[in-house]
Amino acid sequence: MKLTRSKIEEVIISIAGTEGLRLVRELKSKENISEFVLATNLKRDIKIVRNLLYKLYNYNLISSIRKKDKQKGWYIYYWTLIPDNIKFLYLKNKKVELIKLKARLKKEQTEQFYTCPKKCIRLDFDQAIDFEFRCPECGELISHHHDPKIIIKLEKRIFKLEEELKNAEKEKLMIKKIQKKKIIKEELTKEKTAKKTIVKKKATKKKPKKKKIKKKSVKKKVVKKKSTIKKIKLKKPSKKTSQKKNKPSKKGTKPVKKKSKKKIKKKAIKKK
Repeated sequence: MKLTRSKIEEVIISIAGTEGLRLVRELKSKENISEFVLATNLKRDIKIVRNLLYKLYNYNLISSIRKKDKQKGWYIYYWTLIPDNIKFLYLKNKKVELIKLKARLKKEQTEQFYTCPKKCIRLDFDQAIDFEFRCPECGELISHHHDPKIIIKLEKRIFKLEEELKNAEKEKLMIKKIQKKKIIKEELTKEKTAKKTIVKKKATKKKPKKKKIKKKSVKKKVVKKKSTIKKIKLKKPSKKTSQKKNKPSKKGTKPVKKKSKKKIKKKAIKKK
């Protein structure tokens, strides 16, 4: 349900009158307007403007912010209009009106009414007894009056109000559904972003593992170097032994003597 100009006027006139309507026109589509600025624009005393503002504030149609003036030292109020609350108040007033109309229709259908020939006042049975079946204004006798047109008008008005309220409730349900869908979409997007961040963290954790594999290959190279060193160490004692064999010993006479004795023995055996 859209807030038309006539609906806004209907709500505000019922609260603050025509002067309140002028004030709301000044506040419309604006934010944080000083009460002194409103008083100058409306050409009214600040006390009258404040009285109108407090009336609207009691129904939560406007909100205020208080700020201290640095030069003068007192507090100034800044006002803003709340159009959503106007809509809520309009629907509330229509519900109250519907209840009253239904009660009046029931009374018209069940009770008896009396009027004078001039139709000054229309009285029910209890009121007619109190005034002794005489009109309190002209003093003439009153008679029974039944007008079906009144019942038809009441029924039409009730039907219109019921339709208006039903449409407003449907709009509320549609707005709630749209809000739920938005909330669900936001939650899904949050979940997707959370999953992406988790995947990225896992990917970053996997990268150092590849570096560890490279380190292992470096260790293998080090092992190979150690093996070569061992091989070299093994070869060195062989060279030393060969060198010892080639080098003449200081006590060279002893090995020669052993060899000469063997030869002498062999020669002796051959002679024999």
